[in-house]
Amino acid sequence: MSSMRLVAELGGDWGGCARDSFDLGTDKASARLSQRKVARKSEKLLARTIEAEIIPKLVIAHKSSRALALPEGSASLRPSSDDVADFAELLLSRDVTIASAYVEAMCARGATLEIVFLDLFTGAARLLGRMWDEDLCDFTDVTIALSRLQQLLRELAGAFEIGAELAPCCRSALLVAAPGDQHTFGVFILQEFFRRAGWDVQGGSVCSSDELLAQVERGRFDVVGLSVSNEIAVGEFAAMIRTVRKVAPPRALHIMVGGGFFLQHPDCVMGVGADATAQDGRRAVLRVSSLLGTNALR
Repeated sequence: MSSMRLVAELGGDWGGCARDSFDLGTDKASARLSQRKVARKSEKLLARTIEAEIIPKLVIAHKSSRALALPEGSASLRPSSDDVADFAELLLSRDVTIASAYVEAMCARGATLEIVFLDLFTGAARLLGRMWDEDLCDFTDVTIALSRLQQLLRELAGAFEIGAELAPCCRSALLVAAPGDQHTFGVFILQEFFRRAGWDVQGGSVCSSDELLAQVERGRFDVVGLSVSNEIAVGEFAAMIRTVRKVAPPRALHIMVGGGFFLQHPDCVMGVGADATAQDGRRAVLRVSSLLGTNALR
C-alpha cells in the first residue's frame, strides 16, 4: 500500500486525492480536481510533512477534541515561510486532524507552543487574510480554515497555560477586536498569552461602540486592548477611546492598541490616545507589565 493510499484511508477527505466511486481519469473527475484551488501543492505537502512525520502520528491524533500532549520544545526552531504556507493550505483543504498532526510534528522537532502560536498560527491567519483579499480564496474557504485554526488553539490552550505554572496576578483585561472588525483570531492569541500570565480575561469581538462601552462600564478592568485590522478614521477612533475612559469605573485604566493597522501606522498609537502598543501577545504582556509596574509575565 502506497503512502498516499494510507493517508487517504486514515486522514479522511484529501481534497480529491482519495478515490471516489468513479474513475478519477474521467473528464468529470478532472473537472472536479481542477476546481480545488487549495490543492495545488499536494504532492509537495505529502513529501515534506506526511510521509516523514504525519502518518506515524495519525492514529494518536485521530480524535481532534482531545487535549494535546506536546513536548517542551525549543525557542530556536521557528517555522519558515514555506512551513506557514503549507500549514495554511492544510487548514484550507484538509481535515483538522491533519493540521493537528502537523503541529505535533513541529513540536516534536523542537518548536515551543509560544513559537507555534506567534509564528505558525498567527502567520497562517495573516496569510489566509491576504489570500482572501487577493481573491485566491473565497469567504467560505477562509472561514472554515480559521474555524479549524481556532479549534487547534482551543486544544493547545490548556498545555500552553500549564507550561507556565500559572499564578494569578489579580489583574483583569478586556481584549477585543475593534467594533465592526472581522479579524478576531489575533485577539484569541492575545487572550491566551494574558491567561498564561494569570490574568482574568474577557473579550472576543463587539458589534458596536455601544456594546464595547457597556462591557467597559460593567467591568473593572486594568487594561482594555483593541485590535484593529481595517482602515479607521483616526479622529473617530480617538473619540471612542476618550469615551471608554469616561465610562470606565474609577480605576487606573490603560488602553493598548494593536493589529495590522497599527503595525502599518505606529505613529497613530499616540494619535488615538492609547497608552501603548505591541507586535504580539508576548510583547503585549511585557508592555502592560511595565505600565502597571508589576511582573505580569510568568
